[in-house]
Formats: sequence, structure tokens, C-alpha cells
Amino acid sequence: MQENEIDFNFLKTCLREAGQIALRQRGQMTAEIKADHTPVTEVDRQVEEFLVWQISARYPGHAILSEEGGASAAVQQAQSDSAFAWVIDPIDGTRAFASGLPVWGVSIGILRDGKPFAGGLYLPVTRELYWGNGREAFYNDRPIRLALPIDLNSPLVFLGVPSNFHLHFLITYPRIRSLGSTAAHLAYVATGAAVGALTRRVSLWDLAGMLPVLAAVGVEVAYLSGEPFQPAALLDGSPIREPLLIAHPSVMPQLRERISPMRR
Repeated sequence: MQENEIDFNFLKTCLREAGQIALRQRGQMTAEIKADHTPVTEVDRQVEEFLVWQISARYPGHAILSEEGGASAAVQQAQSDSAFAWVIDPIDGTRAFASGLPVWGVSIGILRDGKPFAGGLYLPVTRELYWGNGREAFYNDRPIRLALPIDLNSPLVFLGVPSNFHLHFLITYPRIRSLGSTAAHLAYVATGAAVGALTRRVSLWDLAGMLPVLAAVGVEVAYLSGEPFQPAALLDGSPIREPLLIAHPSVMPQLRERISPMRR
């Protein structure tokens, strides 16, 4: 295997096996609250340790950025030497996971030269695997192709939002859902089930696994202000301070018009 290649069978196996580790303990763990006011369970740490070990053994020269463990020493090298960086969210949707709810998953994104290269998300309860390389995207093993044009008025689509959106945004779009997992919201945008997704106070690991899938189907990731999103700047693990809007470019302006940050 060449250095510029990623073994997708390895990636998919890691996602599925990590998902099974978590699934066996779903609803049995209590959550602690971290300094950033987000929850974490012992299962988050177990899954992360498993993934870091697997990736380090297979790709020892690659950098790793993970939600609980932070950035490996190689991240700085990855930013300057065109190396790969693996970005791990062991459980995206920890609140849902700890509560026994179904929408949570394991996410792995791979950046090269600071740009999305490959990645995937596995939702263990529903056995949904989304993965791609920026040119092709798949749901399990079926190609994903976003149906165009997108109908904002369809009664079947929704806008994915954070659970506390009502404290920070005024939204006039009529169908809003918060399912507990940012990565799952992005997956549903990629398939067309959601017309878009709005984020607030997320980090790179919340997004990285789905960025190549979104790119493959033509979905745009940008700040709500309209500024472009640059994931390389977040390889140090810093949170994204500005809300992001994720949607196909054909509907991005209409959605942006319907979302207004509240003034404080």
C-alpha cells in the first residue's frame, strides 16, 4: 500500500468494532461533566483507546487528534510535513448514548495537508455506516447521490440543529430536529433527509468523519456568516467559535436568511 492511500476496509472495521464496544454498554454508564460542560463516559475513553491503538499500530507515522486524549505530538508535524492526521470522536452524541437513545455513533476523519481526505461514521444501533473519500460516498456499500433540486418545502426534510438552538438562534424554517449527534445530522444532509445542519460550539472531531462524504455529494460547509470553513486551523483541538451551516450550495442562501443569531 502506498503512503498516499488509506485502507478503507481497515477504516470500516475500526468503526464497526469500536461501535460494538460501545453498544454492549449502552445505557449502563453514568456521564461525567468535563470542564467545557460536555459529558463524557468511561466508554468514550475505552473506544478512544481502542481506536488510537489500532491506528497507531497500522499507521505509526500518522498524527492522531481525539476528543478525550487531545492532539498527539505528531499533529504539528502533520501540519507542516504533509502527513496524515486522524481525527477521532469515540462517541458523537454522548448524551444520547448515556441515556440509552439510538442516535449516536463513532466518527473517524482523515486529513491530508490539512484537507479532508477520507472518513466515516458508524451508527451502531441502526447499523448505518457512512464513508467516503471526497470523490465517492457510500451508505453501507450503496453509493450516495444527493437528489437535486432540493425542495425546501418538502414535508419530509428537516434542519438539524443543536438541542439548545432556541437559546442562541431565531429560526423561521418550519421543520427542525435535534437528534443528539452532530455527525448524524451531517450524514442526513448528505443523503437528503435533512436540508441542512446548523452547529454551535463544535470541534473538528464532531465534523471530520463526515467532511469527505459531504464533499463527495457536493454539500458545502461554511460559517453562518458566509466565511469559508478551514479545518486545518482546528488540528490543535480548539473549538469552532462561530456557528457553521452545512447545506447544498443551491439552498445555502435561503437557509442562511432563515437563521439569525440572537444578540446578547
